[in-house]
Amino acid sequence: MATHSVCEECKRRGSACVLVAHGTPCLGPVTQAGCGAICPAYNRGCYGCFGPKETPNAPALSEHLLAAGMAPEADLLTRLYRTFNAAARAFAEERPPAMTDATRTIDG
Repeated sequence: MATHSVCEECKRRGSACVLVAHGTPCLGPVTQAGCGAICPAYNRGCYGCFGPKETPNAPALSEHLLAAGMAPEADLLTRLYRTFNAAARAFAEERPPAMTDATRTIDG
């Protein structure tokens, strides 16, 4: 089993980083590799299908996404982390800084 992120698979494929090049929300930096970076190869952000990598830095990714213009009030970050692996601890615990504990739930 691979121990690196989807980003490394993108680089191996020669795919442009959708997060950097297009501002597309992408879980590639915090997601376990194994899919061959299928979504980014088609200009879509990674959905995190393989779950969080062993040592994800979800808070840093969240900060980057917010700085890039993702609106915290729309709860888009929470929805991004709550797709396929909502129960994975690293994704379930990540929330935008603007959220309160009262709005923090696993199911978003």
